[in-house]
Amino acid sequence: MKNLKNLPTEQQFKEIDAVAQKLGMPKPAERPVIQILPGESDGRKVLELKRGSWSDEQPWFVIDEEGRLLVLSTAESMMGIMNSLQHMGEEVFKARLERAIAKELPIDFHDVWVVAMHELQQRLKEGAAAAQSLDLETLVKSIKRRHPNLFYSLKDLQLGDEEEG
Repeated sequence: MKNLKNLPTEQQFKEIDAVAQKLGMPKPAERPVIQILPGESDGRKVLELKRGSWSDEQPWFVIDEEGRLLVLSTAESMMGIMNSLQHMGEEVFKARLERAIAKELPIDFHDVWVVAMHELQQRLKEGAAAAQSLDLETLVKSIKRRHPNLFYSLKDLQLGDEEEG
C-alpha cells in the first residue's frame, strides 16, 4: 500500500477505492474518507471529511498524519470478521485432518476422527505449545501405530499377490 501523504487527493481516492474493492465493499466511492490533521495540542487532532458524509456507512477510511490508510469500523463488524476468520480456520483445520486420515486408509473414518480429536484435546490440555507444533500427518501416523485395527493394511488388501490355482 502506498503512503498517501504526498499524493494528490484524486490519487488518494483511487488508492482507497482499490483497497475497498479488494475488501469486497460495494460502492467504494461512497465510503467516507477522513483525514487526521494536527490539532492545537498533542492531545487534540482535527478530523476533516474529505469525501462522503458523516453517515453510519461503515467502514470509514482514515488517512493519518503519516499518510497511512486506516480502516475505522464498529466493534460489532470487527467481531463478525474475527468470527468469520475463526470459522474459516476451523474449516481449513478439519479439511487438513480429513486429508491426513484418508491418506492412511482408515477402516472407519469416524472412529479415527474421534481418536484424533481426543488426542488433540489432550495436547491442548498440556499447553498451547504442544498444540501449535502439531503436524496432523504425524498425529494420524502415531494413531495408526497405536491402533492398527482402525486402518487397512496393504498386506490385508492383497493387491495382485493372490495365487491363482
